[in-house]
Amino acid sequence: MPQEPSELLVRSLFVRAEATSLLPVRSLLWDAGLPESDLREEHMEAFFVSRAGDEGILACVGLERFGETALLRSLAVRADARGNGVGDQALQTMEAFAASKGVNRLCILTTTAEPFFEARGFERCDRTALPASVQASTEFKSLCPASAVCMFKEITPTPIEKHRHG
Repeated sequence: MPQEPSELLVRSLFVRAEATSLLPVRSLLWDAGLPESDLREEHMEAFFVSRAGDEGILACVGLERFGETALLRSLAVRADARGNGVGDQALQTMEAFAASKGVNRLCILTTTAEPFFEARGFERCDRTALPASVQASTEFKSLCPASAVCMFKEITPTPIEKHRHG
């Protein structure tokens, strides 16, 4: 039985971005009205992307780590794929990645997606409640307007376990 397109989208997988993902990620962020001017190839090490076959990048999500707090940034889903669970999948992927890196708090700045993040456990907070290192980031200092809503979510770090086979 053939799958509906929305089922395929929900099952899309996120993989670590490569340096060559920079331009397509920046293009997706530009189309979504999100900051992208500060992104460099080295940022792709903490980005995940989902591809739609030969159609390019369907969605992306990135992380900037500041010790035990990390800034979730650049969660974007291509317009024709929204409403199919891809944004949820991106957030779950990044939460698991952040937890594996010892992060215990994710924070975001948003001008348009407060309801999305609130429904997924993020709470509003004052920018000054976050560590100074986060407040000093380019995203906080210059890329996002002062009117952007600041939100955070506590997560539980998950140490990477080493498995021995043999």
